[in-house]
Amino acid sequence: MSAYVYGNVLVLAAVVGASRAAVASGAAVAIVAGTVLSTYVAHVLAHSIGSLFTGADGRTAVRHQLRDAVPVISSGVTPAALLLAAALGWLPELLGQSLSSAVLISRIAATGVVYRRLRDDVPLRKAWAVGGTAAAVAALAVVLKLTLTH
Repeated sequence: MSAYVYGNVLVLAAVVGASRAAVASGAAVAIVAGTVLSTYVAHVLAHSIGSLFTGADGRTAVRHQLRDAVPVISSGVTPAALLLAAALGWLPELLGQSLSSAVLISRIAATGVVYRRLRDDVPLRKAWAVGGTAAAVAALAVVLKLTLTH
């Protein structure tokens, strides 16, 4: 779940933070790809180190974390494709960026339902409430990132 959330929030920040010129030139695709790759590596590193302190075998821990961090990669696929479509002129830049953002906010809002799918004991109403809260907090994180770093 943490890889799913990290990936979606950080890719959302990258998408929203890309300029119109970056979308038009295709640089936004590289920004999303770089965000996905760096987040994936950082996530694997952080969780592998945590596993090593609990006495786990290093190779097993890293293999496990490489698999568990795949949701970071999945978070960037559709937004990168939409941004690429905008860079190629198949979509207006603003529409490509807006659709990418909408996909990511939707994925974040679905966080509770994804968690519920993994665990039967979560009521649907609570799953949606958690997802809605997660989407609101993710939006706040994006606003903070854009306000404080741009």
